[in-house]
Amino acid sequence: MRSLAARLALAFSLLVLPLGALFVWGALDAARRYHQEIAQNQYRGLAANLLHKSPDLMVGGERAGALDALAAELAMTNPGVEVYLLDAEGRIVGASPPMDALVRKRVDLRPLERFVRGEGRGPLLGDDPKRLGGRQVFSAAPVPGGGWVYVLLSDQALDSVAEAVAGSTVLRLAFWAGLGLVLLAALVAAGTAWGLTRRLTALEAAMERFDPAAEAGPPDPPAGERDEIDRLHARFAELAARVRALLASEREADRHRRELVAGVSHDLRTPLAVLSGYLETLEHERDRLGEDEQTRYLAAARAQAERLGRMIDDLFALARLESGAWPFRPEPLALAELVQDVALEWKPRFGAAGVELELPPPPGPVEVRADAGLVERALVNLLANALAHTPAGGRVRVEVGEEPGRAWVAVADSGPGIAPEDLPRLFERAYNKRAGGSGLGLAIAQQAARLHGGRIEVESAPGAGSRFVLHLPAEAAQAR
Repeated sequence: MRSLAARLALAFSLLVLPLGALFVWGALDAARRYHQEIAQNQYRGLAANLLHKSPDLMVGGERAGALDALAAELAMTNPGVEVYLLDAEGRIVGASPPMDALVRKRVDLRPLERFVRGEGRGPLLGDDPKRLGGRQVFSAAPVPGGGWVYVLLSDQALDSVAEAVAGSTVLRLAFWAGLGLVLLAALVAAGTAWGLTRRLTALEAAMERFDPAAEAGPPDPPAGERDEIDRLHARFAELAARVRALLASEREADRHRRELVAGVSHDLRTPLAVLSGYLETLEHERDRLGEDEQTRYLAAARAQAERLGRMIDDLFALARLESGAWPFRPEPLALAELVQDVALEWKPRFGAAGVELELPPPPGPVEVRADAGLVERALVNLLANALAHTPAGGRVRVEVGEEPGRAWVAVADSGPGIAPEDLPRLFERAYNKRAGGSGLGLAIAQQAARLHGGRIEVESAPGAGSRFVLHLPAEAAQAR
């Protein structure tokens, strides 16, 4: 009974069988009452006729001698009819059956009074003196001077449902037809339960077979959503596809993570080895080195330490940005002024590398709401990327602008450009490693833009330079 189909079939059967039995019982009871009503209507005037035929049945509320002859006559014509003589209080003073066979000595007169007045719908039942608690259809007529003639229209074949079925071919057929309908309803209930649970069973099997790590695709959803089961199947198919996509993304992220760890480990090993070499030289050869050589060795060791610090800082920054742990604090920010300050700070570095840094004046104040430190870091990384790719004699141009719904900063260089096959992976971690860099600059800049709800787009072609554009969406921009 652990199957849902079996439980539904049992529940339907427990519902249908009692209802069917109730229907059969109700039908038989209606048939019995129908026969009672016919009998009462047919013999409605029997008591009055008996009184008219034998007016001396009651004398002063007492039984007269004519009842015995009347009872003998009725026994020959209708053995199921019983005649009782009642006084004004309903006490039995005479009866066609033997008095010692009566278990009641008094009859309730209220049904008799309603019968005479013609009240009530359906058969009226009166007390049966021979059965305690028994009731039967009757005919009644008041006796002048007090008392009643009370005739019970007893029909033993209709006293119970079992007797009615046993005594009537039609009722027997109706009984067996009703029983057959009940059994048929139980079979239909079982078939309906199986039909309702068949698709649920198929969905359960699909869920058990589903393996997110397998190469096979998710279970096919039904062609059309007809009901809740089809919608559940469709939602499961969507969930399975989403789980597979998440697992694929996780595997891809894990691959990138392994590549990053391997690359960063290699990159960290290089400055650490150089730094260790310089320090060991200073430690063991300090007496043989001149002051200028010691100063040069210390400067080289400091440069390697700073490089190592930048790489570690970039790793922590990217990890905090990707995990959402970065303390994001947006505030009103003059974007054009920030770009100008960063560009002026980097201008000496460009000059030392022989690269011209162009900063045309902005069209006007560009106000945004953003995290100033995060935007500044993204701009610094874009400038560092442009400087690393632009040879001596080249130029880098920084522009600021604002359009409806967005503000933007563009950094364009005259470098060698980017191959088309490299563009899709340009913002991946450690894909753009430079000498002296961590290869995380563009990844950090892109994460900073996404944290603001924006993005960085790149336009490039081999030999035509590159143009990186930082976009801030309308949610971050403010009206002037």
